[in-house]
Amino acid sequence: MDGAMTLAVGSLELDPTDATGNTLLVGSGESNFSGDSYAGFGVYKVTALKSGSPVLSGPFGSNQFIHRGIPGLAIDPNNHNNVYVGSATGQQGIGPQAPTGAPPRGLFRSTDGASTFTKLAVANLPATADFRVTSIVYEPGNSDRVFVGIADANVPNAFGGIYFTGNASAPSPTFTKLRATSKKDFAPIKFAINKIGNTVTVVAVTGETAPNNQGQGQAYKAVYDSSKSTINPTFSPLPAANGFADGQGSYNLGVAIDPTNANNIYVVGTLNGTFLFSRDGGQTFTPSNDRLHVDSHMVGVAPSNPSIIYTGNDGGVWQSTDAGVTWLRDRNNSTFSATQFQSIAVHPTDPNFSIGGTQDNGTNFFRPNRTWHRVDFGDGGYALIDQNATNTENVTMYHTYFNITGVLIGFGRVLKTSCATEGQWSFKGNSSDPADVDPTVVHCDGTTNGLNGISLNDAVNFYAPMALGPGNPNKVYFGTDKLYRSTNKGDTMTVVSQVFAAGVPVSDIGISKTNDAVRIVGLNNGKVFATITGGATAANMTDVTFVGTPTTGMPAKYIARTVIDPNNANTAYVVFNGNAIAGRHVWKTTNLNNTGTGTVAWTAIDGTGIPDVSVNAFVVDRADSTHLYAGTDRGVFLSTDGGTTWNQYGTGLPDVAVFDLAISSDGHLRAATHGRGFYEILKAP
Repeated sequence: MDGAMTLAVGSLELDPTDATGNTLLVGSGESNFSGDSYAGFGVYKVTALKSGSPVLSGPFGSNQFIHRGIPGLAIDPNNHNNVYVGSATGQQGIGPQAPTGAPPRGLFRSTDGASTFTKLAVANLPATADFRVTSIVYEPGNSDRVFVGIADANVPNAFGGIYFTGNASAPSPTFTKLRATSKKDFAPIKFAINKIGNTVTVVAVTGETAPNNQGQGQAYKAVYDSSKSTINPTFSPLPAANGFADGQGSYNLGVAIDPTNANNIYVVGTLNGTFLFSRDGGQTFTPSNDRLHVDSHMVGVAPSNPSIIYTGNDGGVWQSTDAGVTWLRDRNNSTFSATQFQSIAVHPTDPNFSIGGTQDNGTNFFRPNRTWHRVDFGDGGYALIDQNATNTENVTMYHTYFNITGVLIGFGRVLKTSCATEGQWSFKGNSSDPADVDPTVVHCDGTTNGLNGISLNDAVNFYAPMALGPGNPNKVYFGTDKLYRSTNKGDTMTVVSQVFAAGVPVSDIGISKTNDAVRIVGLNNGKVFATITGGATAANMTDVTFVGTPTTGMPAKYIARTVIDPNNANTAYVVFNGNAIAGRHVWKTTNLNNTGTGTVAWTAIDGTGIPDVSVNAFVVDRADSTHLYAGTDRGVFLSTDGGTTWNQYGTGLPDVAVFDLAISSDGHLRAATHGRGFYEILKAP
């Protein structure tokens, strides 16, 4: 798939009519309904799958599926020309947002092997309606019986639920709603199906809230006799699985059935419901979560051996060889590169030493010996390394965790590399849990947790931005709905700005490498504020947003990066997430020094080479300020003339979202990708 236009995948389906297992359909675009569930471009087909040279074709159906996810995909078990596809919402950019101009979602069918598609009506939903389809499954061996899950439980529409047709091969299939999902929940649905003789068992899991405050996640089962000419499957609850998704029913759910024994049912979710198995058809469930990452999305039973179970979660792919009782080994080895990095920071002198935050897989350390080691847990957001380090042991490092107003706002810090281990980072910030800021807990480097002046009531992004300024130690900056600054490595943070916009967080911070008074911030709503006289106390920063017209000004979209030229504090760059803003993703000013006294003139500079996709990362080569690198949803672009022209840079990088960029001390450009790990290449000469 590295040759595809996207690596975001929402569904996979082997062609059931190909006994060799060499044909695979891929629904591009994720639909886990999270902020980083990336949209795709359509359906891909892989042939000669098991050969040394598989052939990728597509995407097909781009007009219907571009900017969407495809969580539903099913192939007629008797005729691979008949393919059902369900589309749903996808996202884009490091500052998640749904793409502009995406086509209506819904249920589609192809009768020519997934080359072209027609949108279908479903029960009382006309073909022109816009609705999310999250799962599709055929009855094994039957070309007409299909179950469809629809996730939109929108009051007063209330069309979310389980649908069924008994004439899926007809020119105009007719669907019946078998079970409605709760009106109060946005509840995706996933199916698993089993057929032994004439007995068909269908299990559906949903993101609904279970009764009696048990959390989100419900399961249902229907059993019917397939020999009957007319069937009316009835889905009954399996209350033993209630709450398997805890509070994340739109994100963590999956189900599978042993193809040889319908009593063996597997449900995946999160926390205590990360992995559940039943040996009695769903009457009881047993958790089996040892070693597994808590956020699960899929589960599958190996057709060749039903004792072999695979589950996929935010931590990768895991395997059990005893039907899910224990997890003996995982599949996350050196050939599986799927880490979703959020950030990268490099050491000032050691060319290898780097750290990077990841989505729910901690903060990771690329050591001087070029091996990886996880150094902290949870969500790793922004990562920073103080640029005064003179060796690889006495290094001050920072990273954010998740941030939620009223719950947790702040960052971790460590002063020695040998102390950069889980549980040894001092938390600096504010928390609803007193243990997080307990000053009596002394860490390996001799420092403690503590409140540092950040307010827990501030509006803040999940991955709150941080930045470093000049000085020894580097000044530390942190963004909520205002800007904080520290001169003592984050022990105390002082507010140095106004509240920029009520309820609107800062999305990025840029500080001059040569003058700490020169600062620029971007907001989620596309506003830009700057100062050239920033001090140690609160003072209003100036709104320097270029408004223009709706088609010429800065777009009202998430600002991913604000960067000040390391050699010239008068030159700054601002980059935007989003699409439908062609030529307006990257903006440049050369007179930031007019801030507060005159007009800061901005020019959009990405119109000659960067496609109309989110720009997430930006770096100016300190050795030559005319060399600019932009990390986008589709790779890295380089300008060697200060932004006048752009070209895609380098080879070997898949078509993947790049969330951060940095240049190492030996002149390598490092790219933190969201889905394929770290990459590096020599920077342009």
